[in-house]
Formats: sequence, C-alpha cells, structure tokens
Amino acid sequence: MEGPSLVILREELEPFCRQKVLKVSGNTTQAKESLKGRILQRIETWGKVLFLTFASSKGVLPPIMTKTHFLMFGSYRINDPKPDRAPRLELKFKNGIVYFYSCSIRFGAEEYFEALDRKVDLMSEEWDEAHVVELMEARKSSYLCDLFLDQRVFAGSGNIVKNEVLFNIRRHPLTKLSKISRKDWPVLTRAVRAYCENFYEWKKKYELRKHWQVYRASTCPLCGVKLAKESLGKFLRKTFYCPKHQALRAGIKKLEVHDVLPMRGKPAAEARFDH
Repeated sequence: MEGPSLVILREELEPFCRQKVLKVSGNTTQAKESLKGRILQRIETWGKVLFLTFASSKGVLPPIMTKTHFLMFGSYRINDPKPDRAPRLELKFKNGIVYFYSCSIRFGAEEYFEALDRKVDLMSEEWDEAHVVELMEARKSSYLCDLFLDQRVFAGSGNIVKNEVLFNIRRHPLTKLSKISRKDWPVLTRAVRAYCENFYEWKKKYELRKHWQVYRASTCPLCGVKLAKESLGKFLRKTFYCPKHQALRAGIKKLEVHDVLPMRGKPAAEARFDH
C-alpha cells in the first residue's frame, strides 16, 4: 500500500478517533488485548506506515502506539470483512469495526515514530524538496528504479509510482542518478511528489487504474510497442517500460516531465483497489 493510500486510510479512520475499543481480536502475536478499553487518540502516517495511538481511558497508564506496515499485499476493511480471511487485527468500536489483513503490526512504536524524517514523506506538508535533493547526493550510483523505492528519500513511493514516474520522465529503469544532470534533480523529486498527489486524487475518485500508462500494461500507450516486463534493481520489483521511449541512454539529456496521458476507458468508477 503506497503513501497516497495510507492518507486515504487515515481519513477513513477519523470517525473512530476518540472512540473506545470495545473488542479486540485477530491473529497477531502482539499484546492485542492491551488495547481493549483504550481510546484511539491519534491516527498518523509516514510514507507507507500507519501509526495508531491508544490512550488509557482514565489516563493512568502510558499510551500505546502501534506501527502497521501493509507489506506487499496488505489491506484493510471497515465494516466489510473479507470472507474466509482471518484479520491480523480486528478493532471493534461503538460506531464500527476495522479489519487489518496480511500486514505487519508492532506495538511500542514511539521511539521509531519520533526518529522519522518528516521531510521525505511525499504526502506530508513538511516534505522538503531541497532536503530530498541533498539526500540524493549519497545515492548518485543508484538506479532510478531503486531510488524511487528508497523510503529514506521518497517515503510513500511504491512500485506503481516508480513505474509511472519513470515513464513520465521517459527514462530507463536502470538509468543511474549520476546520469541525470544535478540541476535536474529538483525536477526529478517534484515529478515523484506530483504523481503521488495525482494518485491520491484519482484513488479518491475510484479511477486510479484508468490512469496507469505502463504499470501492468502490455503495450506502450504512445507507440504500441510491447512493453518490457522485468524484475530490476536490488529490490527486484516488477518493472514495466517501453524499449523505445525509455531506452537506456549513455549520454546526459535534459530531463523533461511529460504530462500523464488521458485516462483510458470510460470515466465510470472502478472497483476497490487496495494499493
């Protein structure tokens, strides 16, 4: 689940803020029963991670902060459990039930949360372009397909963002950052952030997949050439790119960010998409 989806999740959880946890279940091995009777005090996100803070109802005990990462295939549901699937954690409130599936949940995340760099969170108001560019200096030898997945630089960017931004800048996934002119690095960072903002708006309208240009596609939307589909970079994540428009270039070419192509298909709302 990528950063924009986490922000939407945070918004959907807002009705449960300041509500008491009436019942807890799930197959997590964490001390889930310690949440029963507590009040959901805060809902926060950083990149791809969700943080929930539960306060003692009488204010006697210290708060408990949980850290949830949805890994590759994690998801959530509100008042709509998945049939024949056991949730990792289920929280029942007076006004509804929240289910978390196939995710990593850890309790006692306060120190981890405090140490996070808010300036690299692509969906945060604290995101700082100059700070991100400075961090990129130490990653000049990184391939772009790895850089765009590096949560220490682009917190919240995932495989969808990676593939689509690479197409928007017409660069081969194995282009090294050192092959991008230093003066174009701010342009590169803004391209990633802009796509995340679009991702958020599209998903809110249930039309995200209609805007995909290469991710999970078979042919290039510009030339019709069959897209390459390979597991590239140190993360070996599935990568889709056009051999013609994203050819691996030896020389430096001025970076240009192309507009996302018009939406494919009719604008009717699509089915729920977890990521």
